[in-house]
Amino acid sequence: MSDVVPELAADEDKPYCIWYPDVASEDTYRQLVKRYPDMRYTIGRACAVAGYATLYHELDLLPEVSIAEEARDNSTNDGSKTIFDAIMKQPACYAILNDYTRSCNIDNPLFPAFMNSDTAVQSSLDIRLGLDKYKKWCDHYFNIAEDFNVGEVSSEKTNRQTIGPEHVGLFYTPLLSHLPTTNKDPLIIMAAYEGNIERYVRLRRPVFLHDEGYAIVRGIYHNTTFAKWWSIEVKRTSPEWDSVIEDAVLARFIMVNDLSHITPVKPTLHRIPHLIWWPLIPAEATLRELLRRRPEAKLQVAMACIAGDYRRLWDELAPEPQSELMDQARQDQLHPEATPHWPRSPNRNYYVGYLEQKAKELKVPVPRSKRSECEDAAVRDKEPTSTWLDDEISAHPYALVNSYPGGSVYQWGSQAIASHWELLICSSEAMRRKAQEEGGLRLYDDEMIP
Repeated sequence: MSDVVPELAADEDKPYCIWYPDVASEDTYRQLVKRYPDMRYTIGRACAVAGYATLYHELDLLPEVSIAEEARDNSTNDGSKTIFDAIMKQPACYAILNDYTRSCNIDNPLFPAFMNSDTAVQSSLDIRLGLDKYKKWCDHYFNIAEDFNVGEVSSEKTNRQTIGPEHVGLFYTPLLSHLPTTNKDPLIIMAAYEGNIERYVRLRRPVFLHDEGYAIVRGIYHNTTFAKWWSIEVKRTSPEWDSVIEDAVLARFIMVNDLSHITPVKPTLHRIPHLIWWPLIPAEATLRELLRRRPEAKLQVAMACIAGDYRRLWDELAPEPQSELMDQARQDQLHPEATPHWPRSPNRNYYVGYLEQKAKELKVPVPRSKRSECEDAAVRDKEPTSTWLDDEISAHPYALVNSYPGGSVYQWGSQAIASHWELLICSSEAMRRKAQEEGGLRLYDDEMIP
């Protein structure tokens, strides 16, 4: 970048990014490729940034997707646009440069390859973070300049992981072979949340995004094929999530009446899922067999009996009063406008009556204190919707997790709720524009015109 061709004795001394913060002259890159021909693809990438179309053609490279994405990102430069057009005229592209690992795979490139937003394009490198914000960035999936984007002060430009309003349609339309220039993080999170295998596998990055694990758990609970795929894939993920994902998979399998993965000793006591009756309710026979194999799952089975109205099995269990069971039976949802004149309205049913009568017989009050995480799963509204229309969809940390501050029905820390995203996706173009103008808005207020 200083127009000096250095002596590089070993491969590990060769830099990956040679186009930021400045590009070198075209002649310097030409000298560099003569001395180090194995750097020709990173030099081609520099040509895409600088618009050196003549040198790019001299390099005689395979059409490479990261070079194409870089050229597209700099297409206001005539030379860069020429490079992009030349690559797009080819019948197929290759993936040779890897921005996640800062590596160049010339000998065995991925083919065919497509522009998939896996490139840290030059414009994204302009984001600078002061030391006060560095810790929030240091585990970012890209670090091609090997400086973690640290600066003396933070730049006005930030990496909000926001998908542009013109690309919201990517959530609900088939993905093109080549993705447009955008941040795909929200698309990854939503694909995981919905349990969409094809989209998720296509889009995901080598490392988990902040809310991704929570979204995966939700997707597994709602999609059997996603659960089955993760049962095979789980060992390839991060250690902090593998047991959580395995437990979610087991819960989905139980809900579709598969107990082939449950033995008297496996899973361990604390790995038996707490929520096994939503969004599907297993058959009564399945619950009876689960209890036979694992008597310690009695509480979960009893709660599932309430959900499925399995009175015969419930009577066989003859459970003693527990706060979790009473909450499950009453389904006592606190109304946001509850008053002394409009009190909470819990259900009255067979199970509430049973527990109250049992408590009288035992001469004990029904326990009020929470005794297990099963209680979090007893809430009536497990995925609250929202009337707040956001002005954007952004996958910043806690974007989905903070949408549900009440814990997690799935027992693992926090719960991902995409209600804000779903509302924006469903809204008309006119409503989206209004939300952008106002920085978000509350729907159906008195002054609000739908």
